Amino acid sequence: MGDKTLARRTAVKLYFKGTDISKNLAKYLLSLSFTDKEEDGTDDISISLDDRDGEWIKDWLNTQKGGAKEKRAFKGTEIHALVIQKNPYSDGKDKVLDCGVFEIDSVDYEGPPQKLTIKATSISYKSKLRQTKYNKTWENTTLKNIAQKIAKRSGMKITYLSSCNPAYKRREQRNMTDIAFLKRLCKRAGISLKITSKTIVLFDAADFEKKQEVKKIKAGKGNIISYHFSTKTADASYSSCHVVYIDPETKKKIEATYKPANANSDGQTLEIKQKVTSVAEAKELARKLLRARNKKETTAEFTLVGDVDYVAGITVRVYGFGEFNGRYIVEQATHNITGGYKVQIKLRSCLEGY
Repeated sequence: MGDKTLARRTAVKLYFKGTDISKNLAKYLLSLSFTDKEEDGTDDISISLDDRDGEWIKDWLNTQKGGAKEKRAFKGTEIHALVIQKNPYSDGKDKVLDCGVFEIDSVDYEGPPQKLTIKATSISYKSKLRQTKYNKTWENTTLKNIAQKIAKRSGMKITYLSSCNPAYKRREQRNMTDIAFLKRLCKRAGISLKITSKTIVLFDAADFEKKQEVKKIKAGKGNIISYHFSTKTADASYSSCHVVYIDPETKKKIEATYKPANANSDGQTLEIKQKVTSVAEAKELARKLLRARNKKETTAEFTLVGDVDYVAGITVRVYGFGEFNGRYIVEQATHNITGGYKVQIKLRSCLEGY
């Protein structure tokens, strides 16, 4: 609860190695940027600090080990960040954005004057998920089961939010990291993948697009700093998808076509040759792959006055922009906290009919 008399402002709470260093941080903080991605990437945070006294480079980032300072000991150090909007609606209540838990991936030091920039990611620097390449044959299993086992050996949690769970008789992981292998499986299954705060999340984007709109963006409103819309047809506007598979041993053909009810009858068909075990599986795969290909047909970008409500995966209503009006899902939100809090969002139009 914030004081009703407080002016609108934003604060950062930061835990470094489990210790709340928010008060110390305030003296040195030059900028903080948090990027939240809907899929196909990791959440990231970047923190720039004024280090003219050398306090951070000499003390905070060094640890003692065996009586000597260990070089690059800061890599893998855990940080947890929260953004707090003080009394944004003048009702005495604060709003909080929990950015999540990150591990330091890189540090840049430059000057004069001395400035330290810490970059951290939601995938651990030491994690097997991105560091270790494996040779493994996965047999008689499912995507969910593979994801669970990968998460376990990487020390991460798993959240599976899709009703679709592809079954595999055999899949080869040859000299690939777990994250690269899992991404490939998800792409072929039309399922989205996200890594956030020590958790692997697999989800169906179509379910997220159906959720209730969280925000409204209206042309002419004072919270809009800039905007950009784009629409294209090349490789992003197919009317249907045809999936076909011919078993090399039995020569049996399995195929299905998916076409949304509102599709353009004169549009192109996306042709996919991929292993499936039934007509129903082929049709569901065709729907997912058509969605994946067409979802980039109409996109938008906004820079807005800072608002912690804008996070990846929420749906918003855009209006006052003519042909670009409609429902959109936030693909990425970058919160730039200092120097006048702003949030930059990338959106794509929600697909109707499938």
